Amino acid sequence: MSLRVTILGSSSAGNCGLLQADRHCFLIDAGFSRKQIALKLQTLGVELDALSGIFITHEHSDHIRGLSPLSKIPGIRFYANIKTQQAIEAHKPLAVDWQNFGTDSLTIEGLEVRPFGIQHDAVDPVGFRFNYQGECVTWALDVGRITDTLIPHLTQANTLVMESNHDTDLLWHSERSIALKTRITEAHLSNNDTFSFLKKYQEQAKWKEIYLAHISQECNSQQCLKEAIEAAHLTSTVHIVRPW
Repeated sequence: MSLRVTILGSSSAGNCGLLQADRHCFLIDAGFSRKQIALKLQTLGVELDALSGIFITHEHSDHIRGLSPLSKIPGIRFYANIKTQQAIEAHKPLAVDWQNFGTDSLTIEGLEVRPFGIQHDAVDPVGFRFNYQGECVTWALDVGRITDTLIPHLTQANTLVMESNHDTDLLWHSERSIALKTRITEAHLSNNDTFSFLKKYQEQAKWKEIYLAHISQECNSQQCLKEAIEAAHLTSTVHIVRPW
């Protein structure tokens, strides 16, 4: 495959993916330390100085923790919308090559990148749809609700990375505060949300592989997800990105 995505980690502890379009390498978010990211990349045979850029979805710390140390890599570019850049630099200005985008697609080394808005409690959060030589990868984490405008970006992907954050019963029976539980239900997709969508659209979607990510360590489980996968009778290959 000329376009490939590898999830380096995804949970509330940190989120980061490696997107490879032939010889071009990009990170999607950087929610781990530079050292952790370097070690994760080395297991894939990729060095930090091979990175061309970082696509940033939003300003929460579990998505940007490594940005400052990674900014020291010569020639690396940071791709973010202007509100996300401003939110990041309000805490720590970064002397980097910012590449701001709007709602239009942009092309980088033959890679078509289409940002799209998502519902989350950040200033201007986005997901990304990547197209390269006939292959399509969609990255959509921290999604509070699947809207009509989001559906085409999800269904056109050959490889879909989306969240299945929590089991509703486990969340509401957890010891978390009512305020936090409410925030999670508004800012993240539950297993029910995710699998209702996957079952409804699987016949018209182009999915070959689906990665379930940003899974709660406390309020979800492999057993819950395996039962949901079995019940959905999905024809695509489904991977659980383990936070445990």
